[in-house]
Amino acid sequence: MKGYIVDIEFVWGFQCRIIGLSKTSPSFFYPPPTTFLGALAESIAKDNNIGEERGRELIPSLSRKIKAIGVRPLNAIPLKHEDLNRIITIRVRRGKPYPRPDDLAASFDSPARGKTIFSSIDGEAPKLRFFLVIDNNMLETNKGVIGITSEYFWNIHRLGSKESIVSVINVDETSNLEVVSRSRIITNYSFPMFREVKALRQKQVRWSAEIYVNPFKIEKYRPLKYIGGSDLLPFRIPMLVSFPPEYIVELGENVHAFKYGGEVVIGV
Repeated sequence: MKGYIVDIEFVWGFQCRIIGLSKTSPSFFYPPPTTFLGALAESIAKDNNIGEERGRELIPSLSRKIKAIGVRPLNAIPLKHEDLNRIITIRVRRGKPYPRPDDLAASFDSPARGKTIFSSIDGEAPKLRFFLVIDNNMLETNKGVIGITSEYFWNIHRLGSKESIVSVINVDETSNLEVVSRSRIITNYSFPMFREVKALRQKQVRWSAEIYVNPFKIEKYRPLKYIGGSDLLPFRIPMLVSFPPEYIVELGENVHAFKYGGEVVIGV
């Protein structure tokens, strides 16, 4: 079993639209777990010359290996907002393909798109810390078996849309993980609200909640399943105020906490 603690620095924040909603789509407080897996899959695909079509198979392969994934803010407060964006309209209207130079007014649109800006509390660039635990670091692909190393995490350059530029500033790889089950633990990472997980009390405020695509059960790219409410999983997410947020959680059967140093993340 391998654990990876990845510190990521953001330029301004990120844009990550909710699947299947209108073009005026809200954002999330933090990049969803599947967005982080997508960034990792892109890094793996690029270094191993795996094309875009085959590259889509990497995320389900990673999903099958995930034991836990969580995120916590180091110095960042998320601020959701929507602003207008000028986008090119690609469509066919009255038998004519768009965009076209003789009808510029109908070739562009200006929808309000959701974004999340990270505000730093210490004057430094805003930073998040991700904690990923995988069953083993050998990934089966059409190029053969690829060993996941910390180098792939260092090569992550965006989380979300192409404007969501990030820099990885630290990667800590370890196999020295303590596994805890059927116990009460304190975590400051986002955690999935499985039925076997009892969120007892916020030790430090404040926490919110968001619903993500279940990162532990990704079979293939199916956007319409999100609209229908299938394969979704609510997460509790920490919000930085003045002290690092903490939550007291009781673990039931078939769920585990993974500890490394002072870091604790909850998974399966």
